[in-house]
Amino acid sequence: MTATPDIPAQLLDRPRAGGLVVPWFTPATASGAYLFGKIGDLSQYRCLTRSLCQVCGRRLGERAVLFARESDLVHGCTAEPALCPPCAAYRCRACPMLVGRRQHYRAGERPALAGIPLAADQLLRQAAPAEPWYVVWIGDYDVIDHPSQPGTLAASWQRIPPLRIRALATA
Repeated sequence: MTATPDIPAQLLDRPRAGGLVVPWFTPATASGAYLFGKIGDLSQYRCLTRSLCQVCGRRLGERAVLFARESDLVHGCTAEPALCPPCAAYRCRACPMLVGRRQHYRAGERPALAGIPLAADQLLRQAAPAEPWYVVWIGDYDVIDHPSQPGTLAASWQRIPPLRIRALATA
């Protein structure tokens, strides 16, 4: 059994599922089931265009963190909205994909996703091996149309050099 990571003070008021904080941008079904691993389109748009943290929903400060897959590095952008440093540290300990507890993406839609279309990038990843993740420290980003996923917004560090990029160590 995996231990539940300590929850930062700024996240104590967030809902939880299975002992983990539900990120602000995580959609829920009408019955209240949280759709972990799915980004809500409106929440993603708000996070990216208003510089909000995807986990706590608060405005980002002078420095923020993007989590990028190896394939995102080629494009210098990611569809994952940025996080404030405390939420990024928590997510590094709590997210099964980031900590390496999942070796593959889901093979299909979970029952809770019935009727909610998967994004193009999610369709491509179904049952695929999990990619390595990278931590991209940024001072700012541009919002662009993702080059390999037309119609999908992305946080880009192409024009604004990142402060640092490093591979995320997994468990």
